[in-house]
Amino acid sequence: MNSTLTKIATSFAALLISCSAIAGDDRDDRSERESGDSFAFAMIGDVPYGVAPYSDYPAFDNLVNKVNRQKKLKWVIHTGDIKSGGTECSDDLFYDRLDRYNAFKKPFIYTPGDNEWTDCHRVNAGEYQPLERLAKLREVFFSNPGKTIGGKTMSVETQAWTPGYEEFPENVRWSKNGVIFAALHVVGSNNGLKDFDPASSVVRGDEDDAEAYRRIDAAVHWINDSFDKAIEEDAPGLLFMMQANPILEVGYALPQGDALTAAREGFNEILTTLEQRTLEYAKPVVLAHGDSHYFRVDKPGLVENGFIGNFTRVENFGSSRVHWVKISVNPKSKQVFKFQPMIIEENL
Repeated sequence: MNSTLTKIATSFAALLISCSAIAGDDRDDRSERESGDSFAFAMIGDVPYGVAPYSDYPAFDNLVNKVNRQKKLKWVIHTGDIKSGGTECSDDLFYDRLDRYNAFKKPFIYTPGDNEWTDCHRVNAGEYQPLERLAKLREVFFSNPGKTIGGKTMSVETQAWTPGYEEFPENVRWSKNGVIFAALHVVGSNNGLKDFDPASSVVRGDEDDAEAYRRIDAAVHWINDSFDKAIEEDAPGLLFMMQANPILEVGYALPQGDALTAAREGFNEILTTLEQRTLEYAKPVVLAHGDSHYFRVDKPGLVENGFIGNFTRVENFGSSRVHWVKISVNPKSKQVFKFQPMIIEENL
């Protein structure tokens, strides 16, 4: 390893130490030790983009191979954006991604991102009608509600089985050793409420707004339902996955009051519900998302209460940094979840 790689590896080693601290690694607490109930899974997102001339397909193949070698992983989660926002949203691309994700040997849980449907109105994305692309996305990736994709499938609960929410097979939930996991279809571009590109021939209609508001309602319902289930079953922890970064930055100046509410259009009801129920639940809650292509584990505020001790955000790497996050789960630990960046040296 040359000096540059050594410096990079050293930096990531320091980052790993900080992640362990954020995750609550307490060596003096016996409950933090690995137990027979412990398990782990992989988190990825914003890959592959496949954009020439610097295609990330070779790096993504390395990622698949590395994850597949981790035989004890239980599943892989993908937080959306299966292509860049500036490439065509074609049927062929959707089926290409299905084939690539099925190359993972473990069950693969995917939640849609904005690049593959809400942003498909863009000229360089093919000027597709977003709702038509959403229907195709569901046909390709969610044709068998209650089952994941991947080399090995897994049974999951789907919101499509709930009366009134039949159109949302992508919102799924599952559990292992008491810990509950849930996918929420929440995307960037203000959760689908952002105006269309004026250069496009595709015009935003009332049906686009109506879809976004139905999806927000579905996400709020799924959050509440998942917390109700966690409380009823005395679950030790709860993890939600979605695509959008709903402006949960820390260490940066954010707009305040009405300006922040406006910036978070499409996310406000979701964040308010998540905050209220996290405080009520009082056990570890994780929000796993993509969107920014920036790996981080932190404790951002949600709406009104700033720092919430039992809330953690983890974001995955993205297309320019093709690596993965290992999430370890110990139901007997006080913090339940630990996060480890898994660096693929070939992709540095």
